[in-house]
Amino acid sequence: MSRLTLFFLGAPRMERDGMEIEVDTRKAVALMAYLAVTRQSHSRGALAALFWPEYDQARAALRRTLSALNKALAGDWLDADRESIGLKESADLWVDVVRFQGLLSECKAQNQPAAAVCPPCLAGLAEAVALYRDDFLAGFTLRDSPGFDDWQLFQTESLRRDLGGALERLARCHSALGDFEEAISYARRWLALDP
Repeated sequence: MSRLTLFFLGAPRMERDGMEIEVDTRKAVALMAYLAVTRQSHSRGALAALFWPEYDQARAALRRTLSALNKALAGDWLDADRESIGLKESADLWVDVVRFQGLLSECKAQNQPAAAVCPPCLAGLAEAVALYRDDFLAGFTLRDSPGFDDWQLFQTESLRRDLGGALERLARCHSALGDFEEAISYARRWLALDP
Protein backbone atom coordinates (compact mmCIF):
# COMPACT_ATOMS: atom_id res chain seq x y z
CA MET A 1 0.00 0.00 0.00
CA SER A 2 1.11 3.57 -0.64
CA ARG A 3 2.30 5.93 2.08
CA LEU A 4 0.76 9.39 2.30
CA THR A 5 2.88 12.09 3.95
CA LEU A 6 1.36 15.49 4.73
CA PHE A 7 3.46 18.53 5.60
CA PHE A 8 1.57 21.50 7.01
CA LEU A 9 4.28 23.07 9.20
CA GLY A 10 5.50 25.52 6.59
CA ALA A 11 4.15 25.77 3.08
CA PRO A 12 1.70 22.88 2.57
CA ARG A 13 3.04 19.85 0.72
CA MET A 14 1.64 16.38 0.17
CA GLU A 15 3.59 13.32 -0.92
CA ARG A 16 2.63 9.80 -1.90
CA ASP A 17 5.52 7.35 -1.60
CA GLY A 18 7.98 10.23 -1.58
CA MET A 19 6.62 11.85 -4.74
CA GLU A 20 4.96 15.25 -4.46
CA ILE A 21 1.24 15.32 -5.16
CA GLU A 22 -0.05 18.16 -7.31
CA VAL A 23 -3.54 19.32 -6.36
CA ASP A 24 -5.25 21.71 -8.73
CA THR A 25 -7.18 23.78 -6.17
CA ARG A 26 -6.23 25.59 -2.98
CA LYS A 27 -9.53 24.49 -1.44
CA ALA A 28 -8.49 20.84 -1.85
CA VAL A 29 -5.24 21.53 0.01
CA ALA A 30 -7.14 23.42 2.72
CA LEU A 31 -9.69 20.61 3.03
CA MET A 32 -6.92 18.03 3.39
CA ALA A 33 -5.20 20.14 6.06
CA TYR A 34 -8.46 20.60 7.95
CA LEU A 35 -9.31 16.89 7.92
CA ALA A 36 -5.77 15.82 8.85
CA VAL A 37 -5.30 18.27 11.71
CA THR A 38 -8.76 17.97 13.26
CA ARG A 39 -8.50 14.15 13.00
CA GLN A 40 -12.23 13.64 12.77
CA SER A 41 -15.02 13.37 10.26
CA HIS A 42 -17.11 16.45 9.50
CA SER A 43 -20.55 16.77 8.00
CA ARG A 44 -20.70 17.79 4.37
CA GLY A 45 -22.88 20.75 5.34
CA ALA A 46 -20.34 22.04 7.86
CA LEU A 47 -17.47 21.69 5.37
CA ALA A 48 -19.44 23.40 2.61
CA ALA A 49 -20.27 26.29 4.95
CA LEU A 50 -16.65 26.56 6.14
CA PHE A 51 -15.07 26.65 2.68
CA TRP A 52 -17.83 28.29 0.59
CA PRO A 53 -19.80 30.45 3.05
CA GLU A 54 -21.23 32.85 0.45
CA TYR A 55 -21.74 30.37 -2.37
CA ASP A 56 -25.20 29.01 -3.23
CA GLN A 57 -23.74 25.88 -4.80
CA ALA A 58 -21.41 25.10 -1.87
CA ARG A 59 -22.24 21.39 -1.78
CA ALA A 60 -21.57 21.03 -5.50
CA ALA A 61 -18.25 22.86 -5.05
CA LEU A 62 -17.40 20.47 -2.21
CA ARG A 63 -18.16 17.48 -4.46
CA ARG A 64 -15.90 18.88 -7.20
CA THR A 65 -13.13 19.52 -4.67
CA LEU A 66 -13.44 15.99 -3.28
CA SER A 67 -13.27 14.59 -6.77
CA ALA A 68 -10.10 16.58 -7.54
CA LEU A 69 -8.58 15.54 -4.20
CA ASN A 70 -9.40 11.86 -4.73
CA LYS A 71 -7.88 12.00 -8.19
CA ALA A 72 -4.69 13.68 -6.93
CA LEU A 73 -4.31 11.29 -3.96
CA ALA A 74 -4.79 8.26 -6.23
CA GLY A 75 -5.71 6.02 -3.33
CA ASP A 76 -8.28 5.15 -0.74
CA TRP A 77 -7.42 7.88 1.79
CA LEU A 78 -10.76 9.64 2.23
CA ASP A 79 -13.65 8.23 4.18
CA ALA A 80 -16.60 9.95 2.52
CA ASP A 81 -20.24 9.01 2.55
CA ARG A 82 -23.44 10.92 1.84
CA GLU A 83 -23.31 12.71 5.20
CA SER A 84 -19.69 13.11 6.29
CA ILE A 85 -16.08 13.31 5.17
CA GLY A 86 -12.92 12.36 7.02
CA LEU A 87 -9.55 10.74 6.53
CA LYS A 88 -9.26 7.00 6.93
CA GLU A 89 -7.20 5.96 9.92
CA SER A 90 -4.16 4.29 8.45
CA ALA A 91 -0.66 3.37 9.52
CA ASP A 92 0.43 4.60 6.11
CA LEU A 93 -0.67 8.20 6.79
CA TRP A 94 1.87 10.55 8.41
CA VAL A 95 1.10 14.18 9.25
CA ASP A 96 3.84 16.48 10.55
CA VAL A 97 1.45 18.44 12.80
CA VAL A 98 0.13 15.22 14.37
CA ARG A 99 3.68 13.95 14.92
CA PHE A 100 4.73 17.31 16.42
CA GLN A 101 1.81 17.26 18.85
CA GLY A 102 2.38 13.59 19.67
CA LEU A 103 6.02 14.17 20.57
CA LEU A 104 5.08 17.04 22.86
CA SER A 105 2.34 14.92 24.48
CA GLU A 106 4.81 12.07 25.10
CA CYS A 107 7.09 14.51 26.90
CA LYS A 108 4.21 15.88 29.01
CA ALA A 109 3.23 12.32 29.92
CA GLN A 110 6.63 11.91 31.61
CA ASN A 111 5.36 14.33 34.30
CA GLN A 112 8.83 15.80 34.76
CA PRO A 113 9.29 19.34 36.12
CA ALA A 114 10.03 21.84 33.36
CA ALA A 115 13.61 22.28 34.62
CA ALA A 116 14.28 18.52 34.88
CA VAL A 117 16.63 16.91 32.40
CA CYS A 118 14.82 13.91 30.91
CA PRO A 119 16.87 12.27 28.09
CA PRO A 120 13.82 10.73 26.35
CA CYS A 121 12.09 14.13 26.52
CA LEU A 122 15.11 15.93 25.09
CA ALA A 123 15.20 13.58 22.10
CA GLY A 124 11.45 13.94 21.52
CA LEU A 125 11.50 17.72 21.90
CA ALA A 126 14.47 18.00 19.54
CA GLU A 127 12.60 15.94 16.95
CA ALA A 128 9.47 18.06 17.43
CA VAL A 129 11.24 21.40 16.95
CA ALA A 130 13.05 20.00 13.90
CA LEU A 131 9.65 19.20 12.34
CA TYR A 132 8.57 22.81 12.78
CA ARG A 133 9.99 24.21 9.52
CA ASP A 134 7.77 27.30 9.62
CA ASP A 135 4.35 28.36 10.89
CA PHE A 136 1.28 26.27 10.11
CA LEU A 137 0.39 26.59 6.39
CA ALA A 138 2.90 29.44 6.01
CA GLY A 139 2.07 31.66 3.05
CA PHE A 140 -1.22 29.87 2.40
CA THR A 141 -4.57 31.68 2.41
CA LEU A 142 -8.05 31.27 1.02
CA ARG A 143 -9.53 34.53 -0.19
CA ASP A 144 -13.18 33.72 0.41
CA SER A 145 -13.25 31.47 3.48
CA PRO A 146 -13.02 33.60 6.64
CA GLY A 147 -13.99 30.66 8.86
CA PHE A 148 -11.07 28.63 7.56
CA ASP A 149 -8.77 31.64 7.93
CA ASP A 150 -9.82 31.98 11.59
CA TRP A 151 -9.21 28.27 12.20
CA GLN A 152 -5.82 28.50 10.47
CA LEU A 153 -4.83 31.50 12.60
CA PHE A 154 -5.87 29.69 15.80
CA GLN A 155 -3.84 26.61 14.79
CA THR A 156 -0.85 28.76 13.91
CA GLU A 157 -0.89 30.55 17.26
CA SER A 158 -1.42 27.34 19.25
CA LEU A 159 1.37 25.45 17.46
CA ARG A 160 3.70 28.44 17.78
CA ARG A 161 3.03 28.57 21.52
CA ASP A 162 3.80 24.85 21.77
CA LEU A 163 7.02 25.39 19.81
CA GLY A 164 8.02 28.20 22.16
CA GLY A 165 7.50 25.97 25.19
CA ALA A 166 9.56 23.18 23.63
CA LEU A 167 12.39 25.53 22.68
CA GLU A 168 12.43 27.05 26.16
CA ARG A 169 12.64 23.63 27.77
CA LEU A 170 15.38 22.50 25.39
CA ALA A 171 17.40 25.65 26.09
CA ARG A 172 17.05 25.26 29.86
CA CYS A 173 17.85 21.54 29.86
CA HIS A 174 20.89 21.86 27.61
CA SER A 175 22.11 24.72 29.77
CA ALA A 176 21.72 22.55 32.89
CA LEU A 177 23.73 19.83 31.13
CA GLY A 178 26.50 22.33 30.36
CA ASP A 179 25.88 22.02 26.61
CA PHE A 180 25.86 25.79 26.15
CA GLU A 181 26.27 25.84 22.38
CA GLU A 182 23.12 23.75 21.95
CA ALA A 183 21.32 25.78 24.65
CA ILE A 184 22.16 29.05 22.89
CA SER A 185 20.97 27.68 19.54
CA TYR A 186 17.57 26.74 20.99
CA ALA A 187 17.36 30.00 22.97
CA ARG A 188 18.00 32.07 19.83
CA ARG A 189 15.28 30.24 17.97
CA TRP A 190 12.94 30.72 20.93
CA LEU A 191 13.65 34.46 21.06
CA ALA A 192 13.12 34.74 17.29
CA LEU A 193 9.50 33.60 17.77
CA ASP A 194 8.64 36.88 19.47
CA PRO A 195 8.91 39.74 16.99
